[in-house]
Parts: sequence; C-alpha cells; structure tokens
Amino acid sequence: MSTPHPTTTGPHPNTPGHNAPGLDARGVFERGLFALEGELLELACVRECALLHTDLPELGDTLVIAFVALTPAQESAGRRAVLAACQRNLPALYAHAVAVEEIPRDSDGAPRAGDLLDQLLPQLARDLMSPAAMSD
Repeated sequence: MSTPHPTTTGPHPNTPGHNAPGLDARGVFERGLFALEGELLELACVRECALLHTDLPELGDTLVIAFVALTPAQESAGRRAVLAACQRNLPALYAHAVAVEEIPRDSDGAPRAGDLLDQLLPQLARDLMSPAAMSD
C-alpha cells in the first residue's frame, strides 16, 4: 500500500524553474503546489479538494487530487479542470484526479491523508488498468 508524502517533499527533477535563483528544488515545488491549491479553489465546478503527494507502484512520484464536484453532472468537467490546473502548475509531476462524495477531515479540518488514500486506491487501480474508462 502507498502512503502519502507530506506536501513539502521535494519536486520532480524536471520541475520548471527548479534552478531559479534564491529557490531550491523544494521551494519551487512548494511554490507550484501553493499556486495549484489557489487555482483549484477558484474552479467553478469543484466544491472542495485535497492534494496527496505520494509514491505509487509502477508510477512513482504522483500527485493525487480528490475533489468534490459541485454537482454529480460536473464530475467530468471537474476532472478535466483539475488536471489542467495540475499541468499548468506542476507539469513534470504525474497527476491523477478522482471525484469523491466527501473528503474525510480531522477535527481541525485538515484532510485525513491516510484515510483518503485508502479510499482512493481502488478507483486509482481501476483507472490505471482501464484508462478509457476514465476518459471523458
């Protein structure tokens, strides 16, 4: 089973700006992650989302985004919008978006990363075994 990395884990070596003056690789990754979170909060078809930076078998370094669509009819649009935002902000990191009904949170409101990843793994496996099933 995969375990989520803290979001402060270093970036994929091909992250744009990785050698920018005054920023180490970790800072570039965090800047991209921060920009991505901000953009995801602005999506009209997504009510809420959680980002999990993890290492998946066969894929390696992966960003998994669980999102709650505004309405069930907007799941496909939400998936496309989330993945487009990932491509703009962290293009070198493989990203996978999964629609969920709710995001499990702790008493402080933070996503429970382990519980969420356990919930998402079966869907991730299905999507990766049959990419046509997740295409819109």
